[in-house]
Amino acid sequence: MLTPNLPEAEVLVGRPLMTNDDIRQAARDIFALGPRAVVIKGGHGTGDAIDLLFDGRTFHTFSSERIDTQNTHGTGCTLSAAIAAGLANGLTVQDAVAAAKHYVTEAIRRSVPLGAGHGPVAHDWLLSREALGV
Repeated sequence: MLTPNLPEAEVLVGRPLMTNDDIRQAARDIFALGPRAVVIKGGHGTGDAIDLLFDGRTFHTFSSERIDTQNTHGTGCTLSAAIAAGLANGLTVQDAVAAAKHYVTEAIRRSVPLGAGHGPVAHDWLLSREALGV
């Protein structure tokens, strides 16, 4: 599976991706390069953060509200690792992407600023009292 963000997808296909149709065609073109699935991440877009999964047959979108924070360092690596973990645990591709999207969204929501610039997401949010129901 390839999980490029919008700027990375533009480099892979060699053209700007301005519309939803452009992004869908880019997913098809990237899929043709050989991966079994492509997720073009929408974090660099505007409005809601909409990720697009293409499995070679069907498109699936995963949307979350855009969270106003600079603490987004590591979101791409975190998303791809969470997808891999879901797949390793037997989830379908679509369910693994959905679970990973939820995990990353909540990690961004619960992040705290550290240092200067873009801080990291809160990878440990599942261990919080709220998440554990304590």
